[in-house]
Amino acid sequence: MERGLKAPLSPHEESTLRRIALGIAEANLFAQRDVAYLVRLGLVDETAGQLRLTDSGRERYQGLPNGASPSDEADAALRRHLLQARSR
Repeated sequence: MERGLKAPLSPHEESTLRRIALGIAEANLFAQRDVAYLVRLGLVDETAGQLRLTDSGRERYQGLPNGASPSDEADAALRRHLLQARSR
């Protein structure tokens, strides 16, 4: 979806997109307005309460400054660290 790749994102929406990409927060902790906008743009998909990036969402995330693939080793280490800290 071309629109999702070019539409402007507020700093909060960009942060939400990054957090969804990294999987570092539960879906119910995101601002519903931000999630709804990302879904309308086709960047995020919500299924059974789980938020995931679409193909366009992954492309948009990777194009963000300092964006990287969620499978990147550094991102995976950061994700593990944040999930451990959250569970304490």
